[in-house]
Amino acid sequence: MSKQNLSNYIKFLNHLTELEQKGLLTSKQKHLLKINLTTKEQTLDKLICSFEDEVNYQNSILQYLSAIEPQTKQKCHSAGENEAQLKFRKRHNSHSRVTTFNESKLIANLDELNDQLMNVWQSDAQFLFNQEINEKLRKVGELINKTTTSTPLGSQKQVNSTNETRILTDGLRSLYKDMKQHFNDYLRCHILLMDDQLTTEHLYKVLRAFMKNLVDADEVTFIINNELYTSRTEQFQDIIITEQQQQEIDLIQDKQLIDLSQCYPELGVLFQTNQYKGNYALKISNSSCIFCFHQKREKNIIIDSFLSLCNEYQFFEEVNQLAYFLLETLKQARVQCFNPLQLSHMIQDIGIAFIRCSKYIFIQKVIEMLKDRYQVSKESNPFSSDSPFVEFDFRDSLNLSIYICMDLNKKEEMNVYQQLNLSYNKYLKFIKQCYDRTTFYKFFVKSQDSLIFEFDKQGLITFVSQPITSKLADDFGINFNPQMFNASYKSMFKNKNLLQHIENQLQEQNQWKLTDSNSSYEVFMKMEEKYFKGFFVIFQQGWFRYDQKELEANQWNKLRKKIIQSETKQYLDKLEQKHPQLKNSVVQMFKPKSSQKQSLFKNFSPNFSPNHLDQRISLKESENDRKILKTKGVNHFYSDMITDTCIEDINNLKFNILPYSCNWLEKQKVVFYILRSNNFIEDYKINETALCNFLCALEYKYNKSGNQFHNYDHGVTVMQCSHAISLEIMKTKHAHLLTQFTKFALILAALCHDVSHTGRTNTFEINSLSNLAIRYHDKSVLEQHHAATSIKMLCAPSTNIIPNFNSEEFRDFRKLFISNILFTDITEHFNLIKSFEARTQELNFGTEQDVRLMTGIIIHTSDFAGAAKPFPISKEWSTRVNTEFQEQYTLEGKFGYPQQPYMKDLDQLPIMAKSEVGFFKFIVRPLWAVMSKFVEDRLQESIENLDYTIIEWEKLMIK
Repeated sequence: MSKQNLSNYIKFLNHLTELEQKGLLTSKQKHLLKINLTTKEQTLDKLICSFEDEVNYQNSILQYLSAIEPQTKQKCHSAGENEAQLKFRKRHNSHSRVTTFNESKLIANLDELNDQLMNVWQSDAQFLFNQEINEKLRKVGELINKTTTSTPLGSQKQVNSTNETRILTDGLRSLYKDMKQHFNDYLRCHILLMDDQLTTEHLYKVLRAFMKNLVDADEVTFIINNELYTSRTEQFQDIIITEQQQQEIDLIQDKQLIDLSQCYPELGVLFQTNQYKGNYALKISNSSCIFCFHQKREKNIIIDSFLSLCNEYQFFEEVNQLAYFLLETLKQARVQCFNPLQLSHMIQDIGIAFIRCSKYIFIQKVIEMLKDRYQVSKESNPFSSDSPFVEFDFRDSLNLSIYICMDLNKKEEMNVYQQLNLSYNKYLKFIKQCYDRTTFYKFFVKSQDSLIFEFDKQGLITFVSQPITSKLADDFGINFNPQMFNASYKSMFKNKNLLQHIENQLQEQNQWKLTDSNSSYEVFMKMEEKYFKGFFVIFQQGWFRYDQKELEANQWNKLRKKIIQSETKQYLDKLEQKHPQLKNSVVQMFKPKSSQKQSLFKNFSPNFSPNHLDQRISLKESENDRKILKTKGVNHFYSDMITDTCIEDINNLKFNILPYSCNWLEKQKVVFYILRSNNFIEDYKINETALCNFLCALEYKYNKSGNQFHNYDHGVTVMQCSHAISLEIMKTKHAHLLTQFTKFALILAALCHDVSHTGRTNTFEINSLSNLAIRYHDKSVLEQHHAATSIKMLCAPSTNIIPNFNSEEFRDFRKLFISNILFTDITEHFNLIKSFEARTQELNFGTEQDVRLMTGIIIHTSDFAGAAKPFPISKEWSTRVNTEFQEQYTLEGKFGYPQQPYMKDLDQLPIMAKSEVGFFKFIVRPLWAVMSKFVEDRLQESIENLDYTIIEWEKLMIK
């Protein structure tokens, strides 16, 4: 509507008020004009739009009114004439004499008569009526009998019409209530995820409840990468797509939901559609997956037609989003453990999108209800010109309107129209409330500083912000079972003071009143438009209540570190509780050092006898047992030997160093290319002779121990991966954080991060009292050794590639360079991930400390670059590192050091496969997932490689 038309409509309504105040317009006439305004009657619409002179305009309104107002019948003033008419009507129709009466008053009087007669009948005096009363009752009975058996035909139609109207308006009210109740119940599905012991089996149950409540789907089936998944069996199986099946797959159009039961016989057999009453399939966008929802329709529920409306009402993207979420979740259930809060966040996003689309169910059911009584059409002007109709605009982005053949001058039809308008507007308001609730829920699901319970006005649970651990339950006296949807606060809380506090608040029902701020909980009421809607209970733990503003920066950083460490410990405890097999797995290597001391070395005391020196000498001699030859000398080269050649996949994560393993010059070409392509040589005026010397010495120090895994191949691979991830970051909103100086310190640290590696773990170095362990006081022994070795080389005249840095630049470079290498200490793995995830969720992310975290997680992720390659390459890297582990296990046994159980028998493929499954599921994949999320999901191909690798190792594990 234009601003001019809007102004005319406002002036029109003002004129109606003025005419009414002057006594020129009755309220009934004003009501009639408003009806025609609502139905956009053409003559009135033209009159409003042609507004010019105000005085003449009021006259025009009155003239229009006289033209449309029904002509009243002239009253008969002559008694004789009136009598004649009456006799005439009696002669022609004995049923036509109908006097007007107040229907509601008659109903009230009949109800009163009924109540009085019932009271008399039930009393002891029912047979003591006198003759007069008995006679009157007899006459009333006869009259009632005549009235009910000889109701005038017109009145009977009116009664039927009234009943139909009542049924229709009641149906519209019920539709709103049923839809609201269903989606209120759906929002409670979130509670199912708040299980501290979320197993894969439990996850399947949650997903079933989720899709059942959202689209009435009982099962799903999908095909992807020649694998068929069926939720009925919860199994993936390898399949071969036939030519006929592929032809039917090709017929499925993009962005269309199809009924698989029609015209797709081959896919129907594959998907076993004959077992279901509804089968709706789609081709997931940007994927080769064919996904099908199956409906049993054993019970009628309000949303049973949701999927069938997808194409008509154009909400394919929402269905596609749901299918993609289920696909990825079910795929990932095979390859990683789940965080309930992450799932909850995604479920809420998808849920609110479908709740918005649920108005289309409402619209469709309204049309079906109205069609039982009226002609209804979605076409503009569908009825003849003499048929009254009204347009109902659903105010939707699709510009949906329906045209109903009804006359709003009739009271009953106006009642239907008003009830339709009321029910639809209330449902739109409910959708907005759901959006507000979901926004609120998502905020508290992200929050780690509190535990929130929400209860409705009946005191039943509707929301929990995080899983209830046994410690939380004990600390706060909580008895919570996520399976109990209708649990009340009285059954959940054992704290008598809290229960009494809630009772007091419920009696007062003060709006948002906060009390007991010094206790471990707070209670406040939830009010909407002055109506009580429920209440919240917020629990806070001791360190949750620190105020950052009251702490100095240094104190706050220390407190944050303690919080992260506490969260990490809780996470690992829960992880081991849910997966006991992890206690003796390679995951133990990645636990913080404090946790390792308690679990691995509590019964070990190093041997300080004189024989220990002999053991160290024997250990050096044992280095001769390596399975590959050590580097005999330095491979010298000069910059003119580095020609500009095309190196395959050098700028992406598909790069593979293994073809160059036996060609040391090709590996140096890779390093030179990366340094040149990033303009490091030019920007920092690096002398190419010094660079060649540096790289030659670096390769020698990497390979001198003859390590199977920790050699120059690995160093170059990590460098290239850091380079590729940096390129992806430069395409994101975080590009400004990765300056040229920061990137140089990162990529060079990646190349040097394992230089002069011993081929053993830090645990072995400490237990053997090696020179390195003694020098670095058992703290990040190898990582400090790598950093120190690299800095020494950079300080040596012949290998100093950064002589042009001034003293301040060198200090900054050295600080960042060392920090990056120390982040490759695997005992910092969980703390690093927790810290990085926590900071990236905060608005002020981007501080100097955040940049160090960012480069730290880049180099730590790149340290597992080989693992994220396609399975044949990944398997080769796994074999190499497990060879080193097996050698270490043998030496630990030889010298009496504590042997790590996860390093035993790694030369046996099934045992190595079992170890790799845990390593990939709980360490590598979660790390790459965090990195991919930070770069806006640009590492998806590597994630898919990891998923496939996990599946392949699982197959080898059971052979």
